[in-house]
Amino acid sequence: MLPNPKGILIRLPAVFLAMSFHEFAHAWTANRLGDPTPRRSGRLTLDPLVHVDWVGFLLFVFFGYGWAKPVTINPSNFRNKKWGDILVSLAGPLANFLLAVLAAVVYAVLMDFYASLRYMNVILGIVDNIIYLNVLFFLLNLIPIPPFDGYHVLKDLLFRKNVRIFVKYEQYSVFVLFVFVLFGIFDFALRKPSSLVYQRLVSSGLALISLFR
Repeated sequence: MLPNPKGILIRLPAVFLAMSFHEFAHAWTANRLGDPTPRRSGRLTLDPLVHVDWVGFLLFVFFGYGWAKPVTINPSNFRNKKWGDILVSLAGPLANFLLAVLAAVVYAVLMDFYASLRYMNVILGIVDNIIYLNVLFFLLNLIPIPPFDGYHVLKDLLFRKNVRIFVKYEQYSVFVLFVFVLFGIFDFALRKPSSLVYQRLVSSGLALISLFR
């Protein structure tokens, strides 16, 4: 079911943050590893409007799955091409996970100390969405299907010994994505794990804050 207008407004900050932190992490890591391409193309920023792909953004808002504008890199500039590309690929999902952890701590603080304040239910709803959508973005991007980051990691590790397999796989990757969406495989593979990680983060945040009472 599509979210209602209020649900969309509450979800917007989470979508912008998930996309901007994810792509910034790719750009920052590539720049630190010796590739100036993201910096020269203006991607070394947390400005969400620089990173947003509007089709992917709308899909993320309405359906929970989408994409941002990919950061262009040149792996030949890395001191170690293979491992540099792997680190850049992993940086995006890791940034989403860290943002989810931080948001869980903020959520716990608000719940424990400021829950009675006016409009706090709206603020908690926004932070709640930030936690869940960043967990979802973290897990989604680890899936080894092009163009997700998990595929880049898998390709970097195994490409040399399996060139034909990867070339063939990339040719049919669009159809693989279509099957995943059409038959609800994304929902099956991601919804429950995302919910479990989300619940663990929230409960851990509340437990952490309780130590400081």
